[in-house]
Amino acid sequence: MLDLFKKKQSPEEMQTKIAIAEAKLGKRESEIKDKRDKARAQAKEALSKGDERGFRVASKEYGSAQGQLNTVGTMVEMSQTMKNALADQQDITEIVAIGQELAYAQKLMGFDTEKMEQAITNIKSAVDKVNTTSEILGIQMEALTNTPESSKEQETLKAELMAEMKAETGKEEEIKEKIKKERELA
Repeated sequence: MLDLFKKKQSPEEMQTKIAIAEAKLGKRESEIKDKRDKARAQAKEALSKGDERGFRVASKEYGSAQGQLNTVGTMVEMSQTMKNALADQQDITEIVAIGQELAYAQKLMGFDTEKMEQAITNIKSAVDKVNTTSEILGIQMEALTNTPESSKEQETLKAELMAEMKAETGKEEEIKEKIKKERELA
C-alpha cells in the first residue's frame, strides 16, 4: 500500500541507487569468487585423493558459485545499461524542452510549427522507448535465476582438474584407479 504513495525518483536519485547497487555487487562478486576458488581447490584435492563423493560435493558448490558469478556479472552489465538509459533520458528531456521553446518562438514568428511538433513527438517516443527498455531490463534481471545442469559442469570441472593434475604430477592413471576402486566399494 505504501508503494502507491512513493514519489517518482529523479534520475539523479536513481543513478545514486544504481551506483550503490554496483558497489554492493562488486563486493559480493569478490566474495563469490573466493568461494568458487575455494570449492575448486577442494574438488581438486578430493579428486587427487580419489574421493568421488568429496569431489561431487565440492564441484556442486563450485557450480553454484559460478552460476552466482554469472548472475552478478549480468546484473553489473544491466546496471551499466540502466545508467546509460538514464543519461539518454536526461539528454532527451533537455532536447524536448529546447524543442518546445523553439516551437513557441516559431509560432510567435509565424513559422510552420507542425514539423517542429512532429519532431517533439518523435523525441517523446524515444523517451518512452528508453523507459520501456529499462523496464524490460529489470524483468530480464529477475528471470536470470536459471542455472546450468550440474552434472555437466561437474564433468567439465573434473576433466579440467584431471588435466591440471596430470600436468603437475603425471599421476592421472593412479587417480583414475583410486576413483574406480571407490566406485566399486560404493
